[in-house]
Amino acid sequence: MERKWSVRDYREGDEEGIFELWKAVYPERKYDRDRWMRWWHWLYKENPAGAGWMSLADHEGRIVGQQAAVPMVMNIGAEVATCFQSIDAMNHPAYRGQGVYKAVNMALFSRTAEDGVPIGYSFANEASHPIAVTRVPYFDVSRISNTVKPFNWGNTLKMGISNKFLLKSLAVGGNIAGKTFCRTKRAPVVEGLTISQVSRFDERINEFWDSVSSQYAIMVVRNKDYLNWRYVAVPDIDYTIYIAEKEGEINGYLVLRCMEMEQATAGVIFDILVQSEEIAQWLLSKATEHCKQEAVDLIYGSMLANKTLLKAFKRNGFISMPFVKGGWFVAHSSSQGISKEFLMDAKNWFVQIGDSDML
Repeated sequence: MERKWSVRDYREGDEEGIFELWKAVYPERKYDRDRWMRWWHWLYKENPAGAGWMSLADHEGRIVGQQAAVPMVMNIGAEVATCFQSIDAMNHPAYRGQGVYKAVNMALFSRTAEDGVPIGYSFANEASHPIAVTRVPYFDVSRISNTVKPFNWGNTLKMGISNKFLLKSLAVGGNIAGKTFCRTKRAPVVEGLTISQVSRFDERINEFWDSVSSQYAIMVVRNKDYLNWRYVAVPDIDYTIYIAEKEGEINGYLVLRCMEMEQATAGVIFDILVQSEEIAQWLLSKATEHCKQEAVDLIYGSMLANKTLLKAFKRNGFISMPFVKGGWFVAHSSSQGISKEFLMDAKNWFVQIGDSDML
C-alpha cells in the first residue's frame, strides 16, 4: 500500500493540528482547548532546558502521528548534559498499521543524535513496553517500585481487584494487618529541624542540590529553575511543597499532590530528595499528615532510588502491593562514550513520578 504521509519536524503553529490529533486518539477525554494550550506551551516552549523536539507524521497538512521529547538537564556520571524524556507518542486511528509509530520514533532519535543529545528515557506501561523495546531502540532499566500507605483499604484494593467477595475479605484483613505492618515508626530527633510549606523554591535550593547531586550517578538536575518550572509554573495544577531546613539551610524537600484516581483518591508523592534517611522520615510524616487531613484513600510514591530512601518509606508505614504495578523505565543512548551496561544498571538512577510527564 502506498504511504500517503510523510515525517517532518514541528513547525510553528502545529500545536493546533496536534490538539486535533489528541482528540482523535483519546475521544473519551473532554478537552478544554485553552487549558490544553496552556499546558502544551508550558511543556514544550517554556522549559528552562530549552524547546522540545517533535517528529510528526503529516498527510496533506493533517497531523496523523507524533513522537515528542522534552529536554532534561541531567547528571550523567561526572558530566552534565541536556538529555530528553520521550513522551506523547500518538498514532491517528485511521493510520494505524502503516508504520507511523516506528517512523516518527526513528526520526526523533535521528534528530536528537544530530543535536548531540547523549541519552533519553521514557516510562512505558504494560501495553507500550513490548513495542518500546522491539520496534524502537529502547532498552529496559527496571520496573518502577510502587510503595503505598493505605488509609482506606477497601478503596485502595479496588485499584487491582474487581471481585467483590474477595475485595471485602481482603479489605477486612487489610485493616487488621495494616495496624501492624503500616505503623509509622517515630522519626529520630533532629535538633533544630523545621518542616514548612512553601509556595516556591528559593535560591537556597541550588546550594542543597550541590550538596546532594553526587548521591546518584544519573538524575535530572533539580535546581531552582527546574523545580519552579516543574511544580510552580505548571498551569492549572497545584502542588504542595514542603522543605526541611536547619539553621537556614535546606536539608530536603518533598512535593505531593492529592488527586482523584480511577478507583480511589490518592496523595501522590512526585518528588522527594533529602540529605539523610532521618530527614526523609520527617518529610514523609508531614506528607502523611497532610493527606489524612485531605481524607484521601491512600498515599503512594513510585521510584528508582537507593535503600536509604526506601527504608524511610518503610519506616513511615509504606508497603509494596503486588497488584499496584509500576510501569517500566526504559532508556535510549546515542553516545559512544556512555556504556549501555552503565545505563542499564538501575542502581545508578534516581527516578520518581515527577521525572515523568504525569501531572
